[in-house]
Parts: sequence; C-alpha cells; structure tokens
Amino acid sequence: MHQQITTVSTFVPATTAEDRQYQGRKIAERTEDLEAHARTGWALAHAATIPGPEGVMFVDTLTRTTEQ
Repeated sequence: MHQQITTVSTFVPATTAEDRQYQGRKIAERTEDLEAHARTGWALAHAATIPGPEGVMFVDTLTRTTEQ
C-alpha cells in the first residue's frame, strides 16, 4: 500500500457587504474542490486557515491510500 498526500489551497478575500456574493462563491468553490477529490478516494486529513489583511487562505491537506 502507498499513501499519497496533497493539498488544496483556496484564497477567500475579505469583502465589503456588497461583495459577499463573491466571497460565497469562493467558499463554494472550495467545497466543490474537496468533493471532487473525495470522489476519487481522497480524505480530508487537516484544514488550516491563514488569515491576512486581504483575506483568508484555506489550506486543506488530503490523503489517500492506493495499492501498489
């Protein structure tokens, strides 16, 4: 068996009240990316957030085990 590790990074910008739809779309994109990985056997092992002045970076670590 062989374990694989990958990361998915998503930047969600800080927004004003009128830009909340854009922020919501970025969060939805993150969910879609994670769901797509899950369909191919990846599992979420860890999620980290890195806040900054212009927004938040989500770094999701995914793992899967394959037979060799």
